[in-house]
Amino acid sequence: MGCIASPVSVPFANTMVSSDRSSGLRREEVTLLVSELSSILEGQRIGKVYDAPHGNLRIVIGSGSSRMHLLISVHPGTSRMVLLKGSLPAPDRPGEKVARLRTLLSGALVDQVDQPGGDRMMRLRLAFGPQKRHRRDLLLELFGRQGRLLVLEGKPARVRFVTGRGGLGNGEPYQYPQAPRNEDGRIAGGVSPTLPFDPFQHIPVEERTGESPFHHWLGPQLHDREERLILEGRIREGQQELNRQRKVLTRRLENLQRDLQRSLDWEWWQNRGELLKSVLHQLKRGMSSIEVDDWYREGSPKVEIELIAEKTPIQNVERYFHKARKGKRSIELLTERTGDTQILCDELESLQHESENLKSQEKLNAEQIEDWVHRALRWCSRHGKKKQAPKEQRQRGRGKEEKRPFMRYRSREGLEILVGRSARENDDLSIRTARGNDLFFHIAGKPGPHVLLRVPRGEVASPESIDDAAYVAAYRSGWRGPGGVAVHWTESKFVRKPKGLPPGKVLIDREREHWVTPRENGLATLRNPEDDGLKPTS
Repeated sequence: MGCIASPVSVPFANTMVSSDRSSGLRREEVTLLVSELSSILEGQRIGKVYDAPHGNLRIVIGSGSSRMHLLISVHPGTSRMVLLKGSLPAPDRPGEKVARLRTLLSGALVDQVDQPGGDRMMRLRLAFGPQKRHRRDLLLELFGRQGRLLVLEGKPARVRFVTGRGGLGNGEPYQYPQAPRNEDGRIAGGVSPTLPFDPFQHIPVEERTGESPFHHWLGPQLHDREERLILEGRIREGQQELNRQRKVLTRRLENLQRDLQRSLDWEWWQNRGELLKSVLHQLKRGMSSIEVDDWYREGSPKVEIELIAEKTPIQNVERYFHKARKGKRSIELLTERTGDTQILCDELESLQHESENLKSQEKLNAEQIEDWVHRALRWCSRHGKKKQAPKEQRQRGRGKEEKRPFMRYRSREGLEILVGRSARENDDLSIRTARGNDLFFHIAGKPGPHVLLRVPRGEVASPESIDDAAYVAAYRSGWRGPGGVAVHWTESKFVRKPKGLPPGKVLIDREREHWVTPRENGLATLRNPEDDGLKPTS
């Protein structure tokens, strides 16, 4: 029996408007969603922004009895902006994205809801202040594999917030994409004169009531699909780990079966040794082979036996006897290990078949899937190949831990702040460790350590985190007050080290200045003692 589980293809029953939802909503559907929203939201004020299940966002619009809840998702295949029939549970403490959006959106007036260029985009045009002079746009892109939510401001528009699909950073200019068109100039994918598509006609007659029937009909379907995709993703996580272990076990089983077959042939090696022993007087060093009579076969035909020219006659004879003894001795051990490995293969194949059965269910059961994922990962941890520590670390012995590079702090919102402790660490931090979304800090006009604020991909650092990192850069450069001091900062992608610069020296572009003022508790509120084993510094 092999160790390869054959995959089972399970079609997904799609009950939504479009027969294929892998590319998201169609233009006509987006147009209908925008049309319903414009008649409801225009003139309303935005309240708070909340976290929603599965990493989505919920925006409260209006107040009192007219309060509405707008759900925004950028998940692949289910990106959407739809009105909810009711509220959704939210955590007590908002996440970083939500906190950032609250500062950008709360209190704004929805001036207009539109669909830029007739493309698969939904935009809320927002106005601030009594005279509506300050404006921002909340834009949701629904094309591509994954959606993208942006907050744009100014002319030309620049990104103030972005989450979802990558490729665009905070502060960069935004260019609205051109809608694809056919040769006759018509928007590609629009309503065809021969194949008309009206999303409203697909809504059951009994559900075509109220101000936003398409939102309330489409929303639950996309929610169900999103939950299914998330659960299928959890199954894939377990399957990927099982597939990795399956490759390891397959190679192990093949090697054991090959070694066992060689061991079962121990008598062949024993016979060759006896034949060589009988002609020992004819053997000489330097011979690569010899022909002898094989009396173990009927008629004693001639057989050629290979020799190693560098070995003596006695060594060549002993080589064959040694292989015979080793093969005979290892049969029992190899048989046991082969059987044990085959049992593991059968267990792994059973787990894989169980995952396919879970995926084939019409309605996925979250508890069953989480239980399977837990058992699959536990099985891989127990029986999978263990990663060996580097040789240097093994030589240091137990109980000795390698000193972690860089000094480490935590901003008030939990982002990691790294500080170089030498010229070499400064180079490692700024050139090799930093990613494009991280922020670089250095005290202005004097030598000092390089400081890096780690910003997760797709997120934006809050003003509090920038202030904390700038304070660390100033404090670690020897500044203690009483007056303030300037700290330069920029995105790490604008930090470079031309050839020839000494260690610890870099060049930065597009730097900005942050003014740091003294704090009563110094670094005490920022130090994370568990990160570097140091005592808090005040």
